[in-house]
Amino acid sequence: MSDEIPERRQVVRSTVLTGFLTAALMVLGLAFWVWSAPDVVDASPVGALNALNPFLSLVLEMLIMAGVFVFLTVTVVNLRLYMTQIRSGWTEIILLLIVVFIMTFMMFESGVAFVTLLLSLAFVVYLYLLQEE
Repeated sequence: MSDEIPERRQVVRSTVLTGFLTAALMVLGLAFWVWSAPDVVDASPVGALNALNPFLSLVLEMLIMAGVFVFLTVTVVNLRLYMTQIRSGWTEIILLLIVVFIMTFMMFESGVAFVTLLLSLAFVVYLYLLQEE
């Protein structure tokens, strides 16, 4: 990544867009969580997905929560850059990784949480590889 800081207008636009995508994916994740409740799963979209393929809803839950991590990370990094003109460090990214893992673990099965953690770690590795040495 370069040392130049983008225009504040670009940072605001990116922050608003990624914030919206984070919120949309989080609402979708919460909907999947509610629809997975034992008393409503048969009459919910998750029940229909389970009827097609039992693993389809699990894959969607993993991808949704990994998307929440990606967009939440970009939102926090952009927000910090906008407010302080200082790039975020690894502390913020690791804290978000832990928070999203705990949320996923509480909402879904442990398997979904660990695969989401692996997908999120892949994004962290990608961020690391983007850095200049």
